[in-house]
Amino acid sequence: MSSLAVPIGAVIVTLAVIIVIGEMLLALADVAKAQESLDRWELWFALGLALLVILGIAFVASRPREALATLNKEVVIGSRPFFDPPPPPVDVRARTGPLGASSDIGEGYTLFAQNGALATVLGTLPGGTDYGKRFAGFLYAKGLHGASDELWIPIEAVIAVYPETQCAFLSIKGDETEHFGWDKPPETIRRGPNRIQEPI
Repeated sequence: MSSLAVPIGAVIVTLAVIIVIGEMLLALADVAKAQESLDRWELWFALGLALLVILGIAFVASRPREALATLNKEVVIGSRPFFDPPPPPVDVRARTGPLGASSDIGEGYTLFAQNGALATVLGTLPGGTDYGKRFAGFLYAKGLHGASDELWIPIEAVIAVYPETQCAFLSIKGDETEHFGWDKPPETIRRGPNRIQEPI
């Protein structure tokens, strides 16, 4: 919360100044006078205020550097230094430790596609036939970042498993789950009729 105090305070002060100046100009405005009239007090007030701000900035800029020690202090917002190199992508940090097998995948594992985290594993299902194809098993998962709430991903789609970080990587880009039909349960656990495979 302390790191947000400076920007929030600056926003509040700026809004207060804008509102006060606006109310003062509205109070001085005389709508009965023509726009080209030179005796419009709100215009002279705004001009004087602008000149006052410019003179104040010029005075501060002309001061010796030692006299501006308070203004020259660095204000840091956030915990990571600005010029630090960016951290590696999540999928790179997830590839830590020895490789595992598909059988290591369990509840809590994060599934990654080429474009990032895709889903979190909720459980595993035994193999079966789906859409005319035989699969060794399915990963029942909850989609992340806009993916389907429920996914049934074949074990065959897994290309790498890292038990140390509880991460597994899939051989898809990430936006193909509906195209492959992974957003629908396999035929072995579906109550309705099996899907009809259309001829190519």
